[in-house]
Amino acid sequence: MVNKSRILLFSPNIRGIEGGVNRIQPPLGLGYLAAVLEKEGHDVYVRDTALEGYHHSESSGEKGIVIVGESDTDIAKYISEINPDIVGISVLFSNLVQGSHALARITKEVKRDLPVIVGGNYITNSVSDYLYANDPRNQESNLEKELAFMDNQNIDFAMVGESELRFAHLIDCLLTGGDYSLIPGLVHRENSSSEAGKIVINPLSGETLNLQDLPSPARHLMNMEGYFNVGLFHNADTERKRVLNVMASRGCPERCTYCTTPVTWGRKVRWRSPQEIVAEIKDAIENHGIQEVQFEDDTLTSDLSKLNELCDLMKPLNIPWCPPNGIRVDYHQGKHQELFEKMADSGCYQVTLACESGVQKTLDQANKRLDLELIPQTIRTAIDAGLYTHTFWMVGFPGETREEREETIKFAASCGADSYSVAIVNPLPGTELYRQVTKENLWWDGEVKKSGTFRNSHITVDGFKSAGEFECWVEKQNFDLNHLLLKRDPIRAKAMYGERIGFVGIKQT
Repeated sequence: MVNKSRILLFSPNIRGIEGGVNRIQPPLGLGYLAAVLEKEGHDVYVRDTALEGYHHSESSGEKGIVIVGESDTDIAKYISEINPDIVGISVLFSNLVQGSHALARITKEVKRDLPVIVGGNYITNSVSDYLYANDPRNQESNLEKELAFMDNQNIDFAMVGESELRFAHLIDCLLTGGDYSLIPGLVHRENSSSEAGKIVINPLSGETLNLQDLPSPARHLMNMEGYFNVGLFHNADTERKRVLNVMASRGCPERCTYCTTPVTWGRKVRWRSPQEIVAEIKDAIENHGIQEVQFEDDTLTSDLSKLNELCDLMKPLNIPWCPPNGIRVDYHQGKHQELFEKMADSGCYQVTLACESGVQKTLDQANKRLDLELIPQTIRTAIDAGLYTHTFWMVGFPGETREEREETIKFAASCGADSYSVAIVNPLPGTELYRQVTKENLWWDGEVKKSGTFRNSHITVDGFKSAGEFECWVEKQNFDLNHLLLKRDPIRAKAMYGERIGFVGIKQT
């Protein structure tokens, strides 16, 4: 048993779009971490400052972009009230970076010697880029050779990769004066008390976490009612208002150039026990009145046996569910009809298909192993099985011509999907795409962008004079594509959107 302490875990304010839809849902990473720490005997507090101040926003200093969440004063007051021994900050995506730095600063203003630890997907991938840049073989990468977040003296430690169990070990070391120099994946200063201390990154062990060792996320420590009231979960068009986000697995076997998942979770897909997943859902139904489930997996359909078992266990719950993070178009191609029918029979109402491009050359260059011809076929099979089909598309890849971009939109319009999300390619730290764009200096105005949304253009694009012009073009494509169903099949559109028919810009006439 470790020494008991008070641990405050933060999810930061969001860098979002002014007047736009800024989605927010319970942070699963912090939920798992909090559950592990509670099991170790600590008093744990989870605070999502973006949620608690969701209707408050301030200018980010960039046109059209705001910081959504609590004020510095309210955050400082909360820290003082909790009086924690240690503060952890989750930095899942780049839109949380600015908020995470603010949290670290406020924490130190309240109590200078309070240890601040950061972790999450963005941190993991930033460390990956740092190691890549400092490898002698990559001297011309143009990547930063400094670890930017560790330049912030308000941040004491960072953790890379799956850190739920290693975080508890670090806390024990900090409380007892133990040696943390061997904790895998820990980023620290050689002399943590020295502002000029050399940055040390403890190597990872190479072992992946056994997901059966993790307890269910500690949702009882979260403001679940707050998330329900905001009602902006991952899926843009939920069936019910009280939604539970769940991860059944981690990892992805693919090597898409724009995706961070293999760096963070690895290329081996690891599933939790379907029985434990459903037990978690049942508990949430009982304690939080859950009415719908959204599976956040990157590759929910990769393991057909596990998915079939999950569907069998989900069916008696009689609850709608969907995989809004997207599934592969081509996995189990010969078994699609049986698979989609089984999913629908178990309560799945919609699948999101990761199509990405309507140009085979673009898919190949992005290392997206997908035969373009399979997309309309898979959409048709899913619809025939009784599922709504949402589709993901990306435009703005390096080297993509305007004609090819328009071909993607034309192909998307012809494929028969119910709804669409057209995103602007966003080079995420840690990805092959980010390294290519940085090395070749493909940024607008030559300015490296590490934070943004999938509605922001960062890469120069053929046929457009500015990022703003391209963003407007993409917005119009989204609007036009999401009107197609209403024109093609008004009855299906009404059934799909119901009273939410205006959610994606569709207006009944």
